[in-house]
Amino acid sequence: MAKKVNSSTLYHLIEAGQLARLTLQRPLQGMGIYSGDDAIILALKGKKTLSDKQLCARTGLNDHTLQLRTNRLISLSLITRDFSGTNGLANTKLTKKGRKLRKNLVAQWRQLQEALMDDLNAEEKKILRKTLKRFSNLLLL
Repeated sequence: MAKKVNSSTLYHLIEAGQLARLTLQRPLQGMGIYSGDDAIILALKGKKTLSDKQLCARTGLNDHTLQLRTNRLISLSLITRDFSGTNGLANTKLTKKGRKLRKNLVAQWRQLQEALMDDLNAEEKKILRKTLKRFSNLLLL
């Protein structure tokens, strides 16, 4: 008899990924930040600026979606855009409020990572990390 879909490894992998994503997103919901906006915030570090092209590459967003998201993040005072570069293109960076939020996001990410991996030894963590990376690479083909 065939295995039930909801007892398959793939099902549990998808479920774990979705639940981890929801857990990381929950604290942001009341702030007007949507799923995926955190990718922009995490791509920016400190006071360093990134061009739209760099942000698209790092987040996987297309230019139109990036513009919509960055406009919302500007309205929330989390990022600022500077058009004064030599190339005339927009450069985006975190505001002080954005840097504080990024710091909190990184802390939440690490806390969840530690909670999920706490009962694994170093070798098991390494095997899991390599296996998940292999899955990702296979799915990118």
